Amino acid sequence: MNESLIHDRGRGPEVIGTRITVMDLLPYFLDASATESYICQVNNLSADQVAAARAYALHHADKMLAEHLEVEVRIAAGNPPSVLDQAKKTHDAFVKFRQWLGEREQQRAIADRATPPSPPGVNGLPAFREWIAGAEAHAGERS
Repeated sequence: MNESLIHDRGRGPEVIGTRITVMDLLPYFLDASATESYICQVNNLSADQVAAARAYALHHADKMLAEHLEVEVRIAAGNPPSVLDQAKKTHDAFVKFRQWLGEREQQRAIADRATPPSPPGVNGLPAFREWIAGAEAHAGERS
């Protein structure tokens, strides 16, 4: 197993040429039903890359499992109150925006029913030939 396929750029040990860390692969290594080919396929890695990550995890098992348990504790603790408050504010703003958008669409639908049909062209604008004819006629009036 070639650990030279693993390096650390500050995010923890990762497979060279990818952004996949050994910690990303650890749950697969801990799952007895995850085959080598499955891990390769899901993470778009070669068998050598997966083997190198597995070797790194085995050679640094105490450190890897300690970090994994810290992550599990943080996940179990949930988000801090400040994050939950910000998420609620963002959700409330999104709901207000959706209501505003719905009201605007209703107002446009009412306005569309009240206005006469649009002249030829796109979105009520004259076609280019009609615009040119109108511009030429208007220029003739000025002469």
